[in-house]
Amino acid sequence: MAAHPVRRIALATGVCLLVTVAVASAQESAELPSWRTPGWSFTPGLVIAGEFDSNIALASPPADTRQTRSDRLVVAEPFAQLEYFSRRTELSTGYRGFLRRYMDITELNGFDQRGSVSLRRLATKRLTLSFNDAYMHVPTTDDVELNGVPFSRTGSRTNRAAAGFEARLTKLTTLSARYENTWVDFDRQDTLLTGGWVNGVRVTLTRDVTARVALGGEYGIRFADLNEGTRNLRFQDAGGTLRLLLAPHTALSLAGGYSYLDDRSFDTVRTGPYARAELTHEAERATVGASFERSFVPSFGFGGSSQSQEVRGFVRMPLDRNRMYVNESAVWRRTNPFITSELVLDAIWIRSALGYSASRWLRIEGYHAFTRQDSRVTGGEINRHRTGVEIVISQPMRIR
Repeated sequence: MAAHPVRRIALATGVCLLVTVAVASAQESAELPSWRTPGWSFTPGLVIAGEFDSNIALASPPADTRQTRSDRLVVAEPFAQLEYFSRRTELSTGYRGFLRRYMDITELNGFDQRGSVSLRRLATKRLTLSFNDAYMHVPTTDDVELNGVPFSRTGSRTNRAAAGFEARLTKLTTLSARYENTWVDFDRQDTLLTGGWVNGVRVTLTRDVTARVALGGEYGIRFADLNEGTRNLRFQDAGGTLRLLLAPHTALSLAGGYSYLDDRSFDTVRTGPYARAELTHEAERATVGASFERSFVPSFGFGGSSQSQEVRGFVRMPLDRNRMYVNESAVWRRTNPFITSELVLDAIWIRSALGYSASRWLRIEGYHAFTRQDSRVTGGEINRHRTGVEIVISQPMRIR
């Protein structure tokens, strides 16, 4: 009789993780909804938006005027999504292009691209395999949430790939492992920003204690190769996990332990605690949640390492359940570098969208995106508002 609540614990925790990742990754208000049509389906679409950008240079305001340069722009976003759903397989691939045309500062016109693929396969009754990859090419560094990167109008390319499995060893014991690879590169070579690679593996063993409680242990190791190979770092984490089903649709996930950082370039070692907490609640028409994380992380901005503290919150209303919908997400992150000459960064990302689905193929959406970063130096505070209205045209088509 306990198997059903236990499955709900795992499902609710998985939804929390997936939604948090989705909100962290969504950089634009218009999203590609999944209607989960059985079999193959193809969804082409187009977004036309008018937007106001309060800080096109992504710079601090001059001391004399205290105002940043702004402009209006038109954005066209062609996109497409291909999906396949069956009892054992879930596959989703998507592409989106961003064609930006500014009214006054035409030098900032450009075309950016994003693509993704996600695969989940139930190989056997006890083994589930997964893979996902996401690529982004964006014109400013505040468009992507990278650790230790100052906000600037510098194009960046990132690719995040992950593969893993979840195996039910016994009725109450589950083993999962996940490999992740993150690659970052910056378009402009005349800046101090550096990119690189981060590879890592995390293994978790979980035991269902009761219908509402699951305990486990985890171990993770990451290797960072930054700044064209001049900075090599190794991160190791070991600790315990706790999952609680507080209510039928409310789940809490906790993790904590000890971190070990080996900076091979400077022959230094650092240790300290890490912690994670995630809470999610699923209502009939919306999912809300919040998370906190404290950890050692590589800094892509200057090719070093730092201690990061991060708080996230979100409200998400699926399009397949709501004609009028609201999507909200907020992130606060503090990055404290271990090298005193590097910048301490406090950053905020807030994204809001209010939309109305006129039909299955047409919706109208108003959105606002606010980003802020303070490097605690004179003139180091950067604020940017982007507000707009867009029309989204898309029509799912079933492939027979």
